[in-house]
Amino acid sequence: MDNLIDINEAATLIKVNPETLRRWDREGKLVAIKVNDRGDRRYREADIIEFIKVNPKLIQYGRIIKHKDFSIAWYSEGYISMTGNFGVIAKITAENENSWIGFAFAVSGLSLFARTGLKNDLDNLPIEKIKEYIDKNLISDGDVFTFEFENGNFHEVQNPEWWEGKYGKTLVPGLRIEAHATHPVTIKNSAWRVILQFKSKENNIWVTNTFGPSHNFHEYYTWIDSNELQKIGLSNIAKSAEIVAINFGIKLFEETKDKNGDRDITRINDNNSAFYDGKWIRNSTLPGRFMN
Repeated sequence: MDNLIDINEAATLIKVNPETLRRWDREGKLVAIKVNDRGDRRYREADIIEFIKVNPKLIQYGRIIKHKDFSIAWYSEGYISMTGNFGVIAKITAENENSWIGFAFAVSGLSLFARTGLKNDLDNLPIEKIKEYIDKNLISDGDVFTFEFENGNFHEVQNPEWWEGKYGKTLVPGLRIEAHATHPVTIKNSAWRVILQFKSKENNIWVTNTFGPSHNFHEYYTWIDSNELQKIGLSNIAKSAEIVAINFGIKLFEETKDKNGDRDITRINDNNSAFYDGKWIRNSTLPGRFMN
């Protein structure tokens, strides 16, 4: 009978995290043998050895890189084609016991054609960039960072549509702001509504916080003229509206700073603001002319 090994032994042989094997099993890439009522995974040792021989690329992007107390792992299997674009994109995560951070690295088609021998750079530079952000303490739980390749290196840009999920930013450790329920106000997408929520971490779960002097607000409504997006070089899409709304929310938070430098969302006194005619108008929605 073939020698059966458990998931931890198989992961050690392949040099990947056991969670990677669970994902490969679900995706049908390396199917496990289920034993007992719990469905524990077992693998034939001979199958693992053969898998290592014929899947070097899959294994390369399945391995975990340790840096300080973080585990860095490829979320995508290397670089994949970008929808509607001649470029490629890679997604990588960094996790520890208390944090999860997403990173997306995009390379345009022109960069791919312009540089030879780029493959090793594309594999190594993102990992080094993530290590740099960890070393400089630039990351917080729930953050997503997006980068674009230019002049031989990756530079941070704001493009949340390169990552799935809700767009948000950390305000201070343990407090973040997120965009929700973004949709056009009119059929012609001439304006957008983005709802902002302040969230704090409780027992490793992000929960929505109330704000305002009486803790009477749960959501902050922002209304954005689509012309304002185009003025600052953004496309007229939901993710662009979220970028603008989140940046405004960060500004709101910074404006609550007192003489001691402390900031507090209970000092935010309204929950509606509109961006049109080149400026934000507090405690306001868009005028009727934008709703036609």
